[in-house]
Amino acid sequence: MKTAFVITAIYALVLFLNVIFIREGLGQTRTDASAVFVDEKVTYEIPMAYELMHIAIALTDTTIVSNGYNVYNEIINRNSNYYQEVINHFKGFKNHELIIELNKSLRKSASNLIYNVQLGNNLNFDKHRLEKVKIMPLIRRVYINLKSVNKNKVEDFARISNFEKFYTEHQAYYDAELKNVQQNSNVNGQQKWLETEFPTQYDNYRIIISPLMGSTHFTQRFKLQGQRKCIMWVASYDGNQQQLDIIEKVNYTGMVMTEIDHNYVNPVSYKYKKELKALKGGSYRTKWTNGGPTNAYKTGYSVFNEYMTHAVYLLYANKLLNASEQLIVENSKIQGMTKRRKFIKFAEFYEQLKRLSESRLPNETIAGLYPKIIEWCKAENGK
Repeated sequence: MKTAFVITAIYALVLFLNVIFIREGLGQTRTDASAVFVDEKVTYEIPMAYELMHIAIALTDTTIVSNGYNVYNEIINRNSNYYQEVINHFKGFKNHELIIELNKSLRKSASNLIYNVQLGNNLNFDKHRLEKVKIMPLIRRVYINLKSVNKNKVEDFARISNFEKFYTEHQAYYDAELKNVQQNSNVNGQQKWLETEFPTQYDNYRIIISPLMGSTHFTQRFKLQGQRKCIMWVASYDGNQQQLDIIEKVNYTGMVMTEIDHNYVNPVSYKYKKELKALKGGSYRTKWTNGGPTNAYKTGYSVFNEYMTHAVYLLYANKLLNASEQLIVENSKIQGMTKRRKFIKFAEFYEQLKRLSESRLPNETIAGLYPKIIEWCKAENGK
């Protein structure tokens, strides 16, 4: 009798969740004054509530350290006139309850940044009030809400700091930032190339941007309303740079692409997850990482994905560059990965993937090279 009751309860819960997920499409479009630019399958946005959270984070303690690096320098870009305008307008509110709560949250775990800015992505902002918008599935939104700061404190901070006026006054700047990102990141070109090299296909991209965002980027992918969607949270760049040379453009493309291609690399890696966890984890981890920022990648599986996504970006970049430009971009990426980020065998990994790519069969894709690159990793572990 008890078993039958439990089964009935579970069935009722499944039906309830199905009803919720069916209704998800009712709130997909923002209704506030957020800056938005649409290009084919790609939506570029600076959501108001998201920018509000970045402004609050820009007021936090600049001395917090995690995994050997300064949290503020990683998550906030100070190198713009816009940053100075933010500080000048909002500096009087550094002792607000929201900022105090954020400081406590970031000291506890730097990754709490991710939950707080994702919270901003899932909210509309209108007349100093935050309203839920169903950009992501229910289970993702619930998780973010559990990890994020108090909504009432966010609303109070917005009200007393006159955030809405500040955002409106910068609307033209935000629109220009979105247009620059669209022109220089070539997301549509990336998607078309990635979908010839990997089996995953996406129906919709959202590129979420803040002019305040530093080098901390991340991505989510999910299926909603029968469509495959992915969201990338990335940095913009100074909107005054109307002309970038080819190397700067490719480097900026790489900043965006190394989030986008996680959505193609990771699903293939997942098929080999157990093997990859052993290959670059446990006693073998020190062959591939050297502490510091790599400590954020807890398993051998996540370490492999970071190696792979950045190597795949270089394979794409090679198609856009001549030989001398290619060498500059390759060296820059290798230095950044090995010296700054401490993925110490990235140069060798990339060179091996590049050789495999150049010698592959006519119809062979990068996804099809996984068994070969895995065998190479095994051989490296045996040295």
